[in-house]
Amino acid sequence: MVRDGIALSVGAAFTSVAGLVGWVISARLVPTAEVGLTAAFTSGFLLVSGVTQVSLGPAVLRWLPRAGGRSGTLLLRTYGVVMAGAVLGALVFLAFPAGRQAASAVPGWGAPLFVIVTLAWAVLQFQDPVLTGLDRAGTVLVKNLGFGVGRIAVLVLAASLGALGILLSWAIPTILAVLGATVVVVMASNQRDRKTSGGVLPNRPEVVGLLGPTYLASIGQSLMYYLVPLIVTARYGPAPGAVFFVVWTAVNAVDVAATGFVNSLVVRIAGEPERAGDLVRLAGKRLAMLFGPMIVAGVLLARPLLSIFGPDYAELGSTALMVVLIGFAPRLLILVVIGVFQADGSGVPVAAFQLAGAAVMLPVALLLPTDSLVPLALGFLAVQGVVAAVAAVSLRRRLEIVA
Repeated sequence: MVRDGIALSVGAAFTSVAGLVGWVISARLVPTAEVGLTAAFTSGFLLVSGVTQVSLGPAVLRWLPRAGGRSGTLLLRTYGVVMAGAVLGALVFLAFPAGRQAASAVPGWGAPLFVIVTLAWAVLQFQDPVLTGLDRAGTVLVKNLGFGVGRIAVLVLAASLGALGILLSWAIPTILAVLGATVVVVMASNQRDRKTSGGVLPNRPEVVGLLGPTYLASIGQSLMYYLVPLIVTARYGPAPGAVFFVVWTAVNAVDVAATGFVNSLVVRIAGEPERAGDLVRLAGKRLAMLFGPMIVAGVLLARPLLSIFGPDYAELGSTALMVVLIGFAPRLLILVVIGVFQADGSGVPVAAFQLAGAAVMLPVALLLPTDSLVPLALGFLAVQGVVAAVAAVSLRRRLEIVA
């Protein structure tokens, strides 16, 4: 579990760091207002691809270990749902003002590019839990490393294209990574189907009971991380929106890396529920060792790190970055608790913990005065602290039941 968790965390972290490096390059080569428009495009396809997956990514972490020789059937069905949802969601999003604003980043080509990137990104993100469930966590690391390097390379080569170059740096590496990972998924699935007889596919009550609540959870998480930047750009303006996007992306990067580690916990508990207590304690210790120093370093170096993007980023965003990084400490506990209930197939607690964040952050982004980004960060810190306290009580009760 620890080896797979570290591989998943490193891969996710590298992808996120490469993304931040990409925004550094963009901030240096493109005016801040134009970066804000491309950030709206990026937030849009991240939002749509996250919402339209109907939480199938976390679900396959529970289902694949039990699918055995019927893994291919399970994957065929789930891939179909993810792909159809991404295309439909992209078309619906483009019909709204926020979608049209995002597409305006590339006049004439914005709408079709948005649909293509949304589809590719939805599949790319779905492949991480699929590969983890197929015992191919190492491939996730290779895929994410390749994506990160490719994104920076394309951005440097296409920098002269301005906003289009920034968006192509997302589209091209994403499509190539999807193609490569798909080959591995097909080979691993076929191998498991040949070697394993039988297997259990989720029945309709289980699908509804898990996906219904966890889909609400995924919507909450997507709204918090991807809709909030769109609201900030619309209310505060493109320049502050670009600064907030960088700050929020940094937090999302840590969240994605930590979630990658927790995914390995989900797979192990799903297969060995009687060891839940030992596995949770081990995962908690490793998460603290991996992410504790990272959070401390980020708080201490917030201003110099943001100054890499430019003086405006450091001036407007350094305090906000410090606050949201402090807020991520309790977020680690929340992620562990979410993973435990996810492995149990208990969707309601997962939905409750994820939706709590969005329930506070959206009103904060919509209602607070637009003269500073710090209140947004304080809202994040407050909600993570409260939810973590409730999650800790829930986790203790869950482990007492097992004991």
